[in-house]
Amino acid sequence: MIKKVGAAAMAALMFMAISAGCARPSTTTTLNTMSPENIIEPVDGKAKVFNDVVELSYKEATTDTDYMAFVFNLSSECCDGTDENVMVSPASLLFAMEMAGAGASGDTLDEMSNVMVPGASNEEALGFASDYYKYLNGTDEMKISNGIFMNSNFDGHFYSDYLDYINDKFDAQTDIRKFDDDAVDFINAWVNESTDGMIPSIVSSLDPDLDMAVIVNAIAFNGEWEDKYEGEDIKEDYIFTNADGEDQEVTMLHSMEGTFFETDKATGFIKEYKGGDYAFVAILPKDESVNANEFLADFTAEDYREFINSARSTDVSAYLPAFEYDYSNSEMAGVLQKMGMEDPFSMDADFSNMTDIEAYISSVIQKTHIEVDADGTKAAAATAVTITAKGAMVEPEFEEVYLNRPFAYMIVDTETDTPVFLGTVNSINE
Repeated sequence: MIKKVGAAAMAALMFMAISAGCARPSTTTTLNTMSPENIIEPVDGKAKVFNDVVELSYKEATTDTDYMAFVFNLSSECCDGTDENVMVSPASLLFAMEMAGAGASGDTLDEMSNVMVPGASNEEALGFASDYYKYLNGTDEMKISNGIFMNSNFDGHFYSDYLDYINDKFDAQTDIRKFDDDAVDFINAWVNESTDGMIPSIVSSLDPDLDMAVIVNAIAFNGEWEDKYEGEDIKEDYIFTNADGEDQEVTMLHSMEGTFFETDKATGFIKEYKGGDYAFVAILPKDESVNANEFLADFTAEDYREFINSARSTDVSAYLPAFEYDYSNSEMAGVLQKMGMEDPFSMDADFSNMTDIEAYISSVIQKTHIEVDADGTKAAAATAVTITAKGAMVEPEFEEVYLNRPFAYMIVDTETDTPVFLGTVNSINE
């Protein structure tokens, strides 16, 4: 991992994770408390993977497994074929899917683990996700909320030990209610509060007859720059040339940083957030003809590691445009299927460790938001996984990095070199 280097003694670069401290989020939404009649006891003798979870250290696992490959495969799939600004949160997707995975079995669980934490056993993958959640949840900048919202039409069909597990390992709040329009409003209000208003909604509708549960992760990040931009650092009416070759007037933020990255593919810099736990990493493609999405679609975990390891201590004149945008991917299930996770979304899905009803994942939705300005960065992600009953299913003296054209970025946890957010800026709308 990157050590503190450079004139600014910058901390190591890594992707940002979002968490809420160890306490659960305080919300004004009122959860419907689970009662004994809403749950069933586990079947005697039935093996459940979460009974044998291996407490795999997140810090160790980032090098012992290929989780980083999942991170960049995810960004590649989401960037491929689109010119819009993209931002994904691998951490949010991991937490939501692993909470669902704890209730899976057989090939369904195998595929989920193999895609998200390649190289780890099912038990290790669950332990990795739990430890990662706890790790991210221990910093002031991050707020993480997890919840499972269950359809009251399926009273008595969720296993108590499964719900106990996700509550214990992920602090998942449990709620049961009728899946009508009010339930949609309730889940969206919970997400809105959990992301400090940055993501107002995550689900648009629920099937009251078939949708059994919605598993939700919400992450909010609020980081102030260690060194804020002030006075002449804030440069108005500068030009950013977007992916279509059009010039846009932007507010450009300028600073002198202390670490420069350079490979044959890109240059970049790192700028710390206050406290040093997280940092912003800018990655500017050397090929000026490529847009940021094309670049990130081809950027692998190996490319990232080479980029990080190229860190050189020197003065860097760094220009960063202020920007803000929202990103939504309602087809995240399709992305995961392309990455090899097919069984959970099919009629062969096995979630028999969650419920005694045959079920599958009918949708995975992720929404993200980011604001970068002179004071710091606010970012949020929310991921919703819908569990549905099987039925009617359809399948110089200083270096310079001038971000005045499409670029990629990451918000990173400086302890482990693991991306929490990855994004691209092809256009800036003020």
